[in-house]
Amino acid sequence: MSMDDLQTLQEELEQLKKQCEQAAKQKTFKKIEKQKANEKCDELEKELDEVEATRKKLQDALKEQQARFKVNSQLPAKNINFKETLTTAENRSDDEPMDITYTCYLTSGRPFILGAGQALLTFEEERVARSVIAKKRHSLEGIDGGRNVEALQPQLDKSVKFEVRMDISRKKLKISNLPEDIPEETLKDKVELTFYKSSIGGAEIEEVEYDRNDNTAYVTYLQNGVAQRVLKSPWHQFMAGEVTCEVEVMPCVKIELNKLQMFFAASPRSVLLTGIKNVDEDGDDVQDLIQIHFQKESNGGGEVESTEFCQDKGKTLIFEEDLK
Repeated sequence: MSMDDLQTLQEELEQLKKQCEQAAKQKTFKKIEKQKANEKCDELEKELDEVEATRKKLQDALKEQQARFKVNSQLPAKNINFKETLTTAENRSDDEPMDITYTCYLTSGRPFILGAGQALLTFEEERVARSVIAKKRHSLEGIDGGRNVEALQPQLDKSVKFEVRMDISRKKLKISNLPEDIPEETLKDKVELTFYKSSIGGAEIEEVEYDRNDNTAYVTYLQNGVAQRVLKSPWHQFMAGEVTCEVEVMPCVKIELNKLQMFFAASPRSVLLTGIKNVDEDGDDVQDLIQIHFQKESNGGGEVESTEFCQDKGKTLIFEEDLK
């Protein structure tokens, strides 16, 4: 073997050594990168677990708040007088809309949370509430030998007020509980024959519509007021071939929500009392003592309409009226 061959072999050996060293470095680098990736993956899994735990806590808190704010409250009873403008046959037009219209305004607010050691007084007169709040500090005799409390204006959350308009048609009826599996045109003809009869208060019919999805028919009369005569009986006998059944008749009512307004409400006859925590007396006794104190004119009070006291846990209150 010549010297040139030895020289060549030596160069190839050096090159292979360099390649091996480079491969070893790359392998070490990949191991480090893999270790970093595993550590990053562990960190992400840990963060994911923390996020999931936080989400569960928030979900539990949301359920608790939903249960806390859930209020079953009925609307107060109202006496409503419906009035109709009488018209003579000469000046009444058959095309004149004669729906019965009822419009009312509804106000909805979030519940007021009475905190522990707080009381809410509602006076019969606004001036008494203003006077009590203006004085601000009061000493309640009979509670721990004399408890100093502070009178504040209760801060209510945002409320919503909107108009509800209901138009009850005097010409159109909704008929449900109809027999199924009858051709649409046949069913419409039977509906017209049934509700045309004068024996049930019917009259000439302008149109019969049928909704197959709801199995409901709509009858429109030519004259106003016919629908109210038929509605005197909510159930009518219906015959279609060999099928006989009772169908239900209901008025056609159109409901619209208008004039939505959002505002921060206030109860001008109410006063919030704070600083009644850790009292020795029973909660009902404290409530009575508060009402007795603020009914006296000598203490700047007046006639009290209602009193609520919260001794330890929060209490949810609803302002159904008196919102401004």
